[in-house]
Amino acid sequence: METGPNAEIELLERVLLRLGNADSDEKLEATVGKFLAPVILKMNSPHNAVRTKVVEVLTHIKRRLSSRGQVQIPVEALLDQYAAEDSSTFLKNFAIIFIAMGFPRLPLEQQAGLASKVVGGEDKLESYQDKLFALLLPILSEMKIPDDPAQRSKLLDLQDKPGISSNFLSLLQDVLLLPYGITQDQDVPPGLSPYSFKRLIAYSWRAEELEKVKKGIVRFLCASVFSDVQIFVPLVVASADTRFSVATPAIAELSKLCTMLDFSSPAVTAPLYTLFAGNQNKLTDRQTRPCCARVRQKLLQYLIKCRGKSINVSKGLQVIFDGLFGTNTNQKCKVLALQFVELVLRDGPRELVSKVSRVILTGITKVIGRDSTEPNDVQNAAYSALAQHARSFPQDVSQDLKLVLGYFNNLASCAPELHSSIREALVSMAPAFAWKTKEKSDAMEVDEDTDPSSVKLDGQQHLLLAMLLDNAESKVQIVQNVTSVFLTSCFPEYYAPARYLLLLIAGERNSLRENVTTYLYGTSKKDHVNYNMLSSIEQAGNRINSESISDFNHLSLEQRRVVLPSFQVMMSHVHEMANKRLKKNTACVVVGRTKLPYSLEVYEELLDYLRLCLWYSAGVVAAPGDEKYTHELRKYITMHYEEAEDNALHQYMQFVQRSVEAKRSDSNLICLYDLLNAAPELFAAKQLHLLEPLGNTLKDVSETMRINVAQVYGILWAFGLPDEKFDEEVGECLSSLTQKTLEHKHGWLLVVGHTLNRKIAMLKQENKSKDFAAWPQFVNAVKIISKTLCESQWLLVSAAVKCISMIGKAVEIPNVTVEIQVPSNDGDDDEEMTEYTSIDSSTKLVIFGVVFQLLRSSSARQKIREESARCLGYLAIGDGEHFTKRNLDKFLTLAKVQKDAALNIAISEAIVNTLCGYDVNKGQPDEKFVNKHCNDGDFEQFLNSLIRLVTEPNPHSRQAISVWLLAVVKHCSQRPAVLAKKELLQFAFTELLSDDSEFVQDVASRGLGLVYSLSDSGSQTDLANSLLDQLIGGKRKVNQVAPDTELFAEGMLGKTPTGGNITTYKELCSLASDLNQPDMIYQFMQLANHNATWTSKLGAAFGLKTLSAESRQKMQPYLGKIIPRLYRYKYDPTPKIQNSMISIWDTIVSDSKEVTERYYWEILRELLDNLTCKEWRVRIACCLAVRDLLKRPNGLKLRSEEQVRRVPAPNSMDVDEVPEPELKELWFQLFRVMDDIHEGTRVTAQGTASFLGKLCVIAASSDHGKSGTAVASSTLPYLLEVGVGHKVPEIRKVSIKTISDMIDSSGALIAPHLVTLIPCLLRATGELENTKLSYVSTRLGADNEAQEAVDTLRAEAAKSHHTMETIGKCVRYIDYPVLEKMTPEVLDLMKSSVNLGTKIGCAHFVCLISIRLGKEMTPVVGKYIRACFVGIKDRNATVRKYNASAIGHLLGLAKEQSIKSLFTKLDELYAEQPGNRSIALTIQSINKRHHELLKDYMDSMLPLIFFAMHEEANEETKANVELWKDLWNDVSPGDAGIRLNLNLIIPKLETSLTDASWSRKAQAANAIQTIATRLSSSLDEPDRVRLIKLLLCGLQGRTFEGKERLLQALAGLTKGLDRNHQICPNIIDAAMREARKREPVYRTMALASLGEILDQLEADRFEEVYNMSWNLLEKKELRKESDDEDEPSTSQDLSADERNKRAQTLNRLKEVVWETLGKSWPRHSIETQHRYQLFFAENCTSILAESTRPVQVSLLAAFTKYIERLHVFDESAQLPDLPQINQEKKIKTEAPEPKSREAIVEKICKDVLAAVALAAGVPHSGLKKEALNIVLMLIKRLSGAKNQQPLNLIKQSFESNLEKFQRDSAPEIRCRIKDIEEKLSKLNPGS
Repeated sequence: METGPNAEIELLERVLLRLGNADSDEKLEATVGKFLAPVILKMNSPHNAVRTKVVEVLTHIKRRLSSRGQVQIPVEALLDQYAAEDSSTFLKNFAIIFIAMGFPRLPLEQQAGLASKVVGGEDKLESYQDKLFALLLPILSEMKIPDDPAQRSKLLDLQDKPGISSNFLSLLQDVLLLPYGITQDQDVPPGLSPYSFKRLIAYSWRAEELEKVKKGIVRFLCASVFSDVQIFVPLVVASADTRFSVATPAIAELSKLCTMLDFSSPAVTAPLYTLFAGNQNKLTDRQTRPCCARVRQKLLQYLIKCRGKSINVSKGLQVIFDGLFGTNTNQKCKVLALQFVELVLRDGPRELVSKVSRVILTGITKVIGRDSTEPNDVQNAAYSALAQHARSFPQDVSQDLKLVLGYFNNLASCAPELHSSIREALVSMAPAFAWKTKEKSDAMEVDEDTDPSSVKLDGQQHLLLAMLLDNAESKVQIVQNVTSVFLTSCFPEYYAPARYLLLLIAGERNSLRENVTTYLYGTSKKDHVNYNMLSSIEQAGNRINSESISDFNHLSLEQRRVVLPSFQVMMSHVHEMANKRLKKNTACVVVGRTKLPYSLEVYEELLDYLRLCLWYSAGVVAAPGDEKYTHELRKYITMHYEEAEDNALHQYMQFVQRSVEAKRSDSNLICLYDLLNAAPELFAAKQLHLLEPLGNTLKDVSETMRINVAQVYGILWAFGLPDEKFDEEVGECLSSLTQKTLEHKHGWLLVVGHTLNRKIAMLKQENKSKDFAAWPQFVNAVKIISKTLCESQWLLVSAAVKCISMIGKAVEIPNVTVEIQVPSNDGDDDEEMTEYTSIDSSTKLVIFGVVFQLLRSSSARQKIREESARCLGYLAIGDGEHFTKRNLDKFLTLAKVQKDAALNIAISEAIVNTLCGYDVNKGQPDEKFVNKHCNDGDFEQFLNSLIRLVTEPNPHSRQAISVWLLAVVKHCSQRPAVLAKKELLQFAFTELLSDDSEFVQDVASRGLGLVYSLSDSGSQTDLANSLLDQLIGGKRKVNQVAPDTELFAEGMLGKTPTGGNITTYKELCSLASDLNQPDMIYQFMQLANHNATWTSKLGAAFGLKTLSAESRQKMQPYLGKIIPRLYRYKYDPTPKIQNSMISIWDTIVSDSKEVTERYYWEILRELLDNLTCKEWRVRIACCLAVRDLLKRPNGLKLRSEEQVRRVPAPNSMDVDEVPEPELKELWFQLFRVMDDIHEGTRVTAQGTASFLGKLCVIAASSDHGKSGTAVASSTLPYLLEVGVGHKVPEIRKVSIKTISDMIDSSGALIAPHLVTLIPCLLRATGELENTKLSYVSTRLGADNEAQEAVDTLRAEAAKSHHTMETIGKCVRYIDYPVLEKMTPEVLDLMKSSVNLGTKIGCAHFVCLISIRLGKEMTPVVGKYIRACFVGIKDRNATVRKYNASAIGHLLGLAKEQSIKSLFTKLDELYAEQPGNRSIALTIQSINKRHHELLKDYMDSMLPLIFFAMHEEANEETKANVELWKDLWNDVSPGDAGIRLNLNLIIPKLETSLTDASWSRKAQAANAIQTIATRLSSSLDEPDRVRLIKLLLCGLQGRTFEGKERLLQALAGLTKGLDRNHQICPNIIDAAMREARKREPVYRTMALASLGEILDQLEADRFEEVYNMSWNLLEKKELRKESDDEDEPSTSQDLSADERNKRAQTLNRLKEVVWETLGKSWPRHSIETQHRYQLFFAENCTSILAESTRPVQVSLLAAFTKYIERLHVFDESAQLPDLPQINQEKKIKTEAPEPKSREAIVEKICKDVLAAVALAAGVPHSGLKKEALNIVLMLIKRLSGAKNQQPLNLIKQSFESNLEKFQRDSAPEIRCRIKDIEEKLSKLNPGS
């Protein structure tokens, strides 16, 4: 056989011949399919002639195929041939032509099947690759995506072809970037390269086509065909599309995708940078342009998510500047670009960012400023970026002070919307200028050899300070706010100029005062200052210099030490600035006649601060004004004061003096008093000029003001006046006292007391001997003061008591006779009616008696009582011989009377003053001082008396004795009696320690500490052991109860009896005992007591030292035991105990975090051991402590990380088999506590367990490697075994939530537990449902629609609940054996659960598992279908819907028997519950998922669907009917579906029509009517007759609701029926029978159907119809047919509504009667027509006028039918000879009846035209239209030559009524008039 080129050419010729002979598409397709691939293969031939012949053949094929669009091409063979390795370029060129032609012709399924070959066919030639890729673009929107994720990834089979995959995705991305409506004449769009644009524009897509392609691409990208990283950027591009149909699904997918992407990976984020700025390719044709602003906006949203290595600084810089200043940008882009700036500055690689940080700063500053035109939101973002820049790279900011200056100016002048962002930027800049932040050249340096308070500033710091000086007094509050931040951040706290400016701000701006005060004083309130945390720079030295400002600002208020500037430096600066202001006269204030440099508020702030600086510079570390330290201040003043202008103290005195001269205030008076009190001899004589303004202020209404003035006034008199002048002034004051007002008298009385006190002290100090008893002014003053004590005015009594105190403390009061006034009527309560009598008495007697009476009196004011107590103590100092014994005796009598703690403290102060013989507040006069008036014997006797009173049960007595005893032990600790009775005192204080009052307990604990500190080491051990014995093992003595014993203090019964604070001390004793260090209990007690009373001035006397360094050192070895116990105590739920323990913890522990970390495992063991303690408060404390312990920055602390094993405690749970035993034990213990009997404990444990669960989820992450596995393996098994099945709902909830969150990272470990887990999760879905939604659903039970809407929300919430999410995650680990094991429990839940969430969850789970397992689960599908069938009968519509969906998923996997059984049950269920929507939903679900299966079982379902869609539609059933109709259209659309399945449908209808249910009969009739209407004449006669017989059978019997549907169906079936069929008479008889029924509504419909039947069958039954209906036309009203005599017989007895309803029914009946008469007028019965033709016309005309409008319209329509069918109008008509009709039915007329045809026609025309004339005059369009129809019909019927006379009548009548007709402008009227005129003109052309 020849094989050369000729043979090949011959073969090709044969192919060409075969192609030529293919004269049909089928033959052509067969030929092409057989020969195309071999012909193309010949292109590889080496012979040129062969290749030329191949081209000829292929050209012929291409030409033939181009015009034959339906001819298929063997695409798959061509693709295989194309992909072959030996294919030449020529072959590929021709192959791809036919592939491109044939691929779109393939069915969609085949196209999808070839997708992988199309995409992967070419990997070298880009042009061919693009053509192949383009074939897939149109089908991406319709391509079926496999459900199995594994199959999805293999859809294109590109796993091993990364290059092709990348190119294909690049094409998709380019398509998404392509704008709508672009043409090839336009420039390359943003984001594309010239090459990309060229290959895309060739497709010439219209906008709608491009949108469809883009939608398909997005759908395809979302189908998990590619990896998340690959689709990320294309989806970002799609989300920026201008068409919502493209952008919306992309945005939805991105929201899911972003949770899974690692934004720290450069692989994820690098394409974002490239797309944003272009790829910078070397080939110009491949360079992509930067993308458009819309896409950039989306890119930036994801660029700001970058973290770690994904932050590319170089490309990021380009992004930033393009986003801010590029052409393709907008406002939103700029904001996002600035947010990206923040990200780069904050998280970018520091080394790289630092190199470009200045460039970035320049870019930011261009966006903002006064001249910026950018919108506010852009500027806000820029300022935020600037703030981050300042935080990250402060060195860039610190070198340019102009920035700060500019932004301060911006802040003062910008819009309020920018204030917060500018403030943030400036506040962030402040640390850049902070003191000591520069390493080499410090801006501010402190020279160690010079004054430590001096600070040197460089030029920049001077400029900054000058700028802040300008802004400190700005009128804009936020400017001052920022200024204060700079002042506190940039300068040391002792730098005077900065403090000065802060004080200006504090004085001028109330809103900023609190913050500034916090910085200046360490607390926001000046009266809350902790003076121990203050120090002066003069005293602190270099220790303070070592602390930087940044360190200082990071400390808490409790830790922060405030360093005050040097008084001299501060005062000099204030003086200098004040003088400048006075000289410039700027911001000065004139008060009275004095000019002040500052406002009064600023002046007060400056004075307060200067006073504090003065005291601390003097070396005092206490509150200014403390009498104990006055000598320190005196020493400082004496050393530094000079009367020179540059002397700070002199300046201070002038500063204070100017303020006092302007206006007296508490601040300036106290400052003045400080100076005068400390050094009166230096200042008093020079300040006498202040006496006049001070004297005026003594009238002030403020008592505090008068007291302050009086003490200053007293010093000025005592030290400033000579003795003679002093006596003169005092004498004059006393003589004029009685004439003064009350306030004035009070002030001057205090002046007398103060001045005498100071004068006497001065005389004693100067050792001047003076007989005070012979000093007349002094004696006179004592008399007057004594008299004043008896006054009724409390104000004067208070002043008198104070005066006695001051005088009595200084000197013995002369015992002279004085006349006093006493009340004579003691029994009268009316003070105004009280009469007084004069008696003489001695001053000492009066003073002691009255003062003690004031102290004892409960009616006296509290303040006076406290002053009286102190007064008695001071009297014993000046006159111990007279008052000491009396005081001690009297004080003991007050023990049971006083119940106020403050008063008892005042009495205790008086007691110790009496016992010591000096003022204990000022200290002992000298070391050798002995109180000779109270020897050791007297002291011991008094001490014994106090100790004996300890056992008194009276609560007042116990409180008083505790305070007094503490004061005595503290201040008289060296007395022999105290030292000898230490053990007795300890027992006394221990007894008081168990008191119910917390205050008494605090006092007792302090007392115990004092007693312990007084002992030597041997005694201390004995005392400690004794104390532990008493507190832990001993019992409290039972107090004796007398009749007058007060068992409970006032208000005590209102508290919870938790055991009081004694628990605190028991815990501490237990701790000390465990440590075997009983003496440590005293240190703990000392730290634990901190009652609020001790912080007051009254309690200051009893303040104890903090724990000594020696004691702290002693505790160090025991910290391992102390720390865990104390850590637990810190969380005690009792606030008192908690506060006490925190106090101890803070003292012992210096660094809480470091200590907690060091003792972590010891603390955890302590907590685990006590989590189930028998005391509920301990359990709560442990729960709270565990929660706080686990809050570590690095997450859970794990044993597996430390590789250290713990020896388990003997009573601990056996958990050694897991890597993290403590973690499992913690869950075990927490679950026990969550089931606690105490509610508070349960709630706390629940919170702790939830927190632990979150930590476990984080720790179990796969990122943590082995430690994550250790946590998962330690936690998951226990939670699954115990937690998810626990009886306590809260435990189940926590367990499920934890497992749900852990499942992603620890999925493999969950598989063995799924049998338990899945049912528990399903059960929990219902139990964890929101109870409020459930309640709302129940309340809406009456409103089905509302309830269903709420239940739908509940179902969606259940599906999205974390339990269902967990199930979704677990499904991938379920196989058939696991499912088989869990099936019984799941089925039980489906059938028996009452929770909606569980039911929905079960149905959803069934759907998920059916998708997962497919045919594998066939053996159990039947069980699940039965369970779901129970669900579709549920009362809740939502549950039914979800179970219907589940059945749809399952049925495709079921056995044939199960499927048949289901369909049978569905049919039966419909019979029982026709309104059950779930039946339709079930079939719809089956059809949606298994359409082919439904076709196989069409015999079972089709009749049901057809029958169900014909249910009577009303408001309730409308939606169901629509659903059934949609289902029918899906299953068997069109008339053909009915015709083909009629043999299945009719048996169903037969069954329904014979059913007892009326509604089913009516429904079947509706179905028959549809069959009759839709099939019409195509319905076979046997089927039609069969249906008619069914209906005739159904019509027998009584009338029922819906029976009219049977008649209507019967009428429908007669339309195609043979009129001669034998069943026709039966049909008519049945219809006639039903039309005679009396019920008016039914009769109306029956008559209408009868009319249709007679019209269709053309039967002559007119006479019968007329006979049974004529009487209806004459009825005036409708009567109810009833045999009941009580029924209303006349319309007057009916309501208006009922009458109206009956009238409407009657009118409708009359309308139908006329319609039926018109339709029943016989066409072919001439005899009947002749008999009734005249009668009908006459009757119609006569009745017309009396009828309503609708009846008239029907009547005229019947007239039209009558005329149309009237035989006599035919020209050839012959009159039959017939007898006359019944005369009863005829209208009685006198005219004889016409005999000839012409006469009859004329008579009929006249009657008809009379009716038309009547209708023409009625303004009713419908009536006129019917009248004109009659005229048209008359003209049509009488158009013959013999009818000229009737035509003339018609014309005359029409012309006469034309005007009336033309009044109606309706179009149909006008058209008919025109038609009539045209017809008349044609019939009479000559007229």
